[in-house]
Formats: sequence, structure tokens, C-alpha cells
Amino acid sequence: MKTFNQKLSYVFLLAVPVIVTVMAFVLGHQSHWVYLPGWFLNMLLMFLAVKTLGDAKSETVRGIAWPLIMSWAPVSVFAGMGPPPETAEGWAALAWEQQLRYCILIVSGTFTAIGFFRMYDMLKSGPGVRFAKVGKMMFVIALPLFIANMIYWGFFLTNVFVKYSQPGAPAEPDWLQTLSTAFTVVRMAEVTLIYLGTAMFAYALSRSGHLSRLASSIYIFFCCLGALLNLLPANLPAPLVIANYVSYIPAITLLMPYVIGVNLLRKTKKSANQ
Repeated sequence: MKTFNQKLSYVFLLAVPVIVTVMAFVLGHQSHWVYLPGWFLNMLLMFLAVKTLGDAKSETVRGIAWPLIMSWAPVSVFAGMGPPPETAEGWAALAWEQQLRYCILIVSGTFTAIGFFRMYDMLKSGPGVRFAKVGKMMFVIALPLFIANMIYWGFFLTNVFVKYSQPGAPAEPDWLQTLSTAFTVVRMAEVTLIYLGTAMFAYALSRSGHLSRLASSIYIFFCCLGALLNLLPANLPAPLVIANYVSYIPAITLLMPYVIGVNLLRKTKKSANQ
């Protein structure tokens, strides 16, 4: 039977992405003197919640769930940072924050991949091994693409915006548009691979008995929906354009692995240590 603290920890962990997303898009950018203390406090609370929820679980399950869940601990700073600036001038004015933002996302994406690599080790001798193997291959391909895309946005584009948004700056060279198109393809590839890799692992967990069929089906549905929306062109009517944009926000891309980690930690009994 779960204790009150375990139930409270579970509810808190599920609420974190909702609270962070609402604060980021409703409150927007806040002073770093305000959001940095809140960020550190939230990471501490997430650490304690994961520890409380995982106390009765096997070391194997904890080793999988920790990186999947804690991938969102650094991401929670976006509650105070808000979404990225909409103009080059705004981006240049907050250049260090944008570099920090994408460094955080690199760490979060790496944590997610580590969690799934450990999950493959747990599943490689069970009935879901074929799907886990495909999922692992997808993440092996997706992770370097994800990191390259974060470096492009966090450092290359930040330097471009700083240089070309200044008064009297020269015109941007034509090759920047070509590079932007190339990284759009990179983004579409890595986001699709992350969504589909997550879906593969969700199905493998169902086959091995670590997740119910219903839970697995829900994860697979949202992963496939995210992958599809990510591949839509940008010249569509407003509702689809917004859905397309949301689908490839890096923190949203990493949301399903986070939820899988939370529910894996909540549902798996200590005997599940294979």
C-alpha cells in the first residue's frame, strides 16, 4: 500500500510539467533573481519526490526512472525564463539565457537517452526485446542530432542574432537561410526519432508486463501524434501551425519519457528487478 508521502510525490511529479508550462507561457520572462531560487527549490523537491516514490522499488527500476524523471528538473527553469524571445533583438538582449536554455536541454536530452539505454538493458531478455532494440537504435541516432540542433539554436543562432541585430549591422548572408533549412530537416528527424523511439519502449514495457496495455496505448498514441504534427509544413492554418510548433518544443518532446518514468516508478513492484 502506498503511503501518503508516496501519493503526494506522485501527484507533485505529474504536476511539475503542467505548472512549468503554464508559468512559462502565462507569466513570461521573469528576473533571474526570482526564478533561479525557485528553480533550485523545485529541483530539490523533485529529487525528494523521486526518492520517496522509489524507496520501495528495485535498484534496476530506480536506475531507469531517475534519469527519465530528472530530465525535467533542469527544464523547470523555463517557468521563469519563459519561451524563447520572438525577435532577434530580444534574443540578443538575453543571449546568455538562451545559451543556458539550450545547454539545459542538452543535459535533459542526454538524461532521457541514458534512461532508455538502461531500460533496454532491463528488457533485452524479455518478450519486448525486439521493440526495445528498435527504440534504442532510434535514440542512438536521435541523440547526436538533438545535441547538434540545440547547439545550433543556443550558440550559432545566438551569435548570429547578436551580430546582425545591432544598428548598422551588415545584411545577413544568403547561406544562413540554407543552413536554417538544413537544421529544419535535422529537427524534424530527431524529434520524429525521439517520439517513435519512446513509443517503441512504451510497447516493449507493455509486452514485458511493466506497463498496462491501456497506459502503453496512450503513450504510443501521443508519441505518434507528436511525430506526425512535427512533420507538418509551416504554411498551414493557425490551429495546425500552433500544434506543429508545440510538437517540436524540446521540453514537450521529452515529456512522454518523463511521464513514463514517473508511472514506471509508481507501478513497478520491487520484485521487477530483471
